Amino acid sequence: MVTLEGNDLLEGAYYYPRPYPGEKIPILVLNFRRLCAAWSPELKKTLYFEKKPDDENLKRVREINLLHVYDWLAGREGVIELTDSEFEQFMEVYETFLERLGEIQYLRRKKGRKTENIFELKESPYVIREVKKGLFSNNL
Repeated sequence: MVTLEGNDLLEGAYYYPRPYPGEKIPILVLNFRRLCAAWSPELKKTLYFEKKPDDENLKRVREINLLHVYDWLAGREGVIELTDSEFEQFMEVYETFLERLGEIQYLRRKKGRKTENIFELKESPYVIREVKKGLFSNNL
């Protein structure tokens, strides 16, 4: 399992899945965690911290839920920043996914001036049944 701990959290370039309007991206959830995020104008990217940074050069310091996913369409790992309400909606879908299986799909919708992250569960076409104990010759 991939972790978002230590130096891996602060290094390298991040991939942010951005589906087009009306497009749904199938994702696999690798990890999620609550972190502090801040925009660095000097580096021109978002930095993630375990606790709130004291640096005054950072802009938009906030607490977020960071979702580490595998994007099946792009074939690479990425991160999605979620607000608390979006994370609650994700957890409902994720719990249903753990019970029924299927495929988690990620999409984005415009809501006024903001874009919100939405997750949907596509049900699996396969029926999961219980294996019955018995002789194979009896089934023939």
